[in-house]
Amino acid sequence: MPDDTFFSQNSSALYAYWHNLALRRGGVPLREDFDPAEVLRLLPHIFIVEKEVDTGRFLFRLSGTAIRDIMGVENTGRYLDELLDGEDLANVASMFDEVMAHGTCMRSIEGLTYSDRSYLRVEILRLPLVHGDGSQRLVLGCLSRIENDCRPNQVPGQVKDKSLIQIDNDVLPRKSF
Repeated sequence: MPDDTFFSQNSSALYAYWHNLALRRGGVPLREDFDPAEVLRLLPHIFIVEKEVDTGRFLFRLSGTAIRDIMGVENTGRYLDELLDGEDLANVASMFDEVMAHGTCMRSIEGLTYSDRSYLRVEILRLPLVHGDGSQRLVLGCLSRIENDCRPNQVPGQVKDKSLIQIDNDVLPRKSF
């Protein structure tokens, strides 16, 4: 992986950890392969999203405290459609679906605009995990600030100014950037 793929050390470290799991597994790692004790420093920035079989809704099984601080809202135990709507919801759901359906790793740089008109850029990494039942309906992710150019975040933000890459790796089918 080129050193310039990630802006955040958190994303780089989580991708390296996930990639090692994938190499050991010979493909997309199982949820059970992920051991939070091995990435303690990253936990505040990590999230796990599950797509529910019955409803098709995306549930945040886990969302770290740094994510809460950045987003201005607790995500753990909440559905994506409770947190976003409209185009933002469609875009984020589409990325989760792509990661799950094709085993694609995605990194996005996104701008969050808050209701107090402050602005923050974040890097979000999305990595596939296989559920215990064998289905690909989990995403392991990392969200980190890449610029600290706004006031403390006391209100929810909206996703704006998104740029996206699909990460080339030697475990999953190649995707171009």
